[in-house]
Amino acid sequence: MPTIEITDYDFARLQKVAVPFIDTPATVFTKVMDAFERANTAAAAPASVPVAPASLPVYHHDNLPPLTHTKLLEATFDGKQPEKVAWDALVRLALIETKEQAGSIQGLRKIAAANIVEGRKDDEGYKFLPEHGFSYQGVSAEDAVKIVFRCAKGLKVNFFAEFEWRSKDDAYRPGERARLEYRAS
Repeated sequence: MPTIEITDYDFARLQKVAVPFIDTPATVFTKVMDAFERANTAAAAPASVPVAPASLPVYHHDNLPPLTHTKLLEATFDGKQPEKVAWDALVRLALIETKEQAGSIQGLRKIAAANIVEGRKDDEGYKFLPEHGFSYQGVSAEDAVKIVFRCAKGLKVNFFAEFEWRSKDDAYRPGERARLEYRAS
């Protein structure tokens, strides 16, 4: 692996981008490079679906890879970002947007095909969204992505997510990044 030397000043600038106890100098450098690439390709794509760098494999709803041991890096659903960069926050955003468009819990269930109950349920892994009047069951990354794809397809909206497999032996491609994408037509 090549080594890069930077000035103390530039290192301090990188530290401002870092998330304490999570990022390493290498992950911060990757974030900076990704932001640079997005900024230079943003004019070529709609704002709701940024262009993937050519080196990233892109997966769609019909060719999902194993997502065990993955970390979500960024995502948008119909141009909106989840409140937190996590698979659960992404599925929550998709469910909320779908309920608003579908107009009912029954319509949401039909589109999302997820475990959803009207009202409060907070056992068996369910999470209650009081401002939306329903509870949904927490799921694995793979199931979350399937739900989000169904919601995007049902609403005919764009969805993308960039993620990486954690550096674990059980991961499909340890340390590699990839992208999930649905473009509404």
